[in-house]
Amino acid sequence: MEVPFAALHALAEGARFSVTAVRFSGEVALVTLSAAVEGSAMVVEVSARLARDLGLAAGAAVTASVVATGWILSVAGEALAYVADEATRPLVHSRRISG
Repeated sequence: MEVPFAALHALAEGARFSVTAVRFSGEVALVTLSAAVEGSAMVVEVSARLARDLGLAAGAAVTASVVATGWILSVAGEALAYVADEATRPLVHSRRISG
């Protein structure tokens, strides 16, 4: 996941985020998160099923927990997304496997 510099700074400073929008497109949900204090925002792409299961809606509080390689974003104690830190980001990748 690409994260804007301002949002990374907000994560590093321990900012709290809130959901400002959730848009569904097929099996994907785009969740816009805003840090109130820092004034930064980022969009997290998650499965539509996860978004529905978590009941994501505008106003939901999102917490960022520090882990050794980045941050875990969670809603009501349930993991929403993992954000790799600068050192780990080059090691994280994904690709479709056809077959």
